[in-house]
Amino acid sequence: MSNTNKRPRSCSASPRRVICATGEAFAAARARRTRSNARTAMISQSTALTTGLLSADASSPLRRAPPLHCRYGIYPRAAKVPSKDYTGAYDNIREGQDEDSLEVAWRSFAFASLSTIDEYLTIYMDVVYPINPLFHGPTLWERVRNRQHLTHRDFFASVMAACALAAARARDGATGDTQRVADRPERTSEIFFAAAADAVSKDLSKARGLGYMRACGLLAITAIQYGQINTMHQYMGMYHTLAALQQFHDERKWPSDITVVELEERRRTFWTMYSLDIYCSVVFDSVMKSQENHSNVRYPSEINDEDLLSGTFPTTNEDNWLRGFNFTTDLYRILEHSIKRVRRTKPVRDDRISITRLLIADNIPEAQVMDSVVSLFYQLPPALKDYSLRQGSDKYQSYMGFQAANIQATLQLVRMTLFSTSPTHDVNHKCDVAQHALSVFHDILPEYLRAISTPLVYHLGGIGSILASVMEGLLCEISYQRVRRLLVSMADLLDGLESGLQPTAGASRNLRKQIDRIDRYMEDQQRLMRSVQPGQPPMQAQTLASPYRGYAVPPPEGMVNGALPSSDQQAQIMDNMNLEAQYDEFQLPQDLVHDGAWPWPFGFAAPDHQMTMEMGFQR
Repeated sequence: MSNTNKRPRSCSASPRRVICATGEAFAAARARRTRSNARTAMISQSTALTTGLLSADASSPLRRAPPLHCRYGIYPRAAKVPSKDYTGAYDNIREGQDEDSLEVAWRSFAFASLSTIDEYLTIYMDVVYPINPLFHGPTLWERVRNRQHLTHRDFFASVMAACALAAARARDGATGDTQRVADRPERTSEIFFAAAADAVSKDLSKARGLGYMRACGLLAITAIQYGQINTMHQYMGMYHTLAALQQFHDERKWPSDITVVELEERRRTFWTMYSLDIYCSVVFDSVMKSQENHSNVRYPSEINDEDLLSGTFPTTNEDNWLRGFNFTTDLYRILEHSIKRVRRTKPVRDDRISITRLLIADNIPEAQVMDSVVSLFYQLPPALKDYSLRQGSDKYQSYMGFQAANIQATLQLVRMTLFSTSPTHDVNHKCDVAQHALSVFHDILPEYLRAISTPLVYHLGGIGSILASVMEGLLCEISYQRVRRLLVSMADLLDGLESGLQPTAGASRNLRKQIDRIDRYMEDQQRLMRSVQPGQPPMQAQTLASPYRGYAVPPPEGMVNGALPSSDQQAQIMDNMNLEAQYDEFQLPQDLVHDGAWPWPFGFAAPDHQMTMEMGFQR
């Protein structure tokens, strides 16, 4: 019979089934799917362990025998796609998308640290934001609540950097509880710093948007908090690269579709980073990358965050705390030009002509400039001039207190920088400037000083440079005693600041040791003089135990709210010391007062130890 008349071959219905060709193909396909599902399930479990979503302890099912359905080759269908995979692990592992595994790991860390992030952002808003308002508060909290920091890489970088700075400030005593952030390793500032640093693209041309610039700025400030000055320069350089790529200095070049909130955040970020650049130039003798004359960015609007969303508001309001922020920016603009003055006074090089001496004249004396600055200060509203107000329940009143304290600290930096533009100051003038600055810092409430934190210690380095320059020159007993009192006053101030500051640990103690070394030298000289002139009354020997040992001055004598003592008060102070030969000049040996002998705060910025702060002071 011809084969063409046969019925198509079908699968038998007998108990012994004979699989047809079609059935064989189906079985093979099912086997392939089964093996694929098995591999996928194994990878999924491994990924879950990596991201901390499963535990691997002794009780874990991963350590027990596999379930029956797995042992007999019957596997479940693939798991459903999670409704919202904030970590990106599913797309990376299950779907095979090209995702940075390190980024997945950091997002998983952040997802597991949501409560810690909330805590650190609260600290940021309490003690960092009043001086560095790089975010719009309500928008920050809304975006974090919606977990946008887990889906937007630039915002993730900003949030992690803010947490790193807040954790570092809290650890160093800004909140009054140094143990608050030291309980577990995963809560340390450094782990958040690493997360932020890895989130910033290594190819800066791809790091577009405000978030990356803000993150680099926050990382630079955090590096100062650590005392890592080289790291600070690294992230300042990255910020300036990003700013140049995006023409951040001209708001006409900013994206046209940004919201009013981002517009204000950009303005706040720009002027915060401008001030930080000038600060670093003054304190660490770095090159200024910012120039106010080249900046076409408006000041931030003086309005509270909650009112910003209304859309109708005045851009200036003298009773708003941001008036203090903008005034501090004015002071840094003055500092920009003042430090240029300082550097123009350096010796002329013999391999080039001095263009600045040909084209730029400094006809206004520094004293007149300072008088103009003080006049601007007195035009501020009273709340921004009162740095003795304690923090209260009203956060905006507390913000005013922070701004008042920061204004005073910046004013002293302006005063010292202007002072250093002239090399002709005598000992008394140098002591007047140092005494005024120390008096102001003693009057500022400790909670504000702790909030300003490590950057304030570098301000004190400027005072130290002034006093060191006096100690290296010719002294008489009167000037020596005055400088010594100021040194002890500075040590007292450091005592209150450095209790939690890691970069400056031991600065006060080492400064007191240096004072003791000079005291011992002075005692030896007094004994030598008495042995050569035995007829002299031992008045100095009677007084050495008091003025040279355990002398504490918080603040210096005669100082009342920053006012310098009168000449009569100074004479009375010196008469009380009962010292003879008050006007005989002498000079301390160089091994006691040379640059390396002074343990100034900026010498404790471990582990860099590379910063200097001469600031043009003539020694």
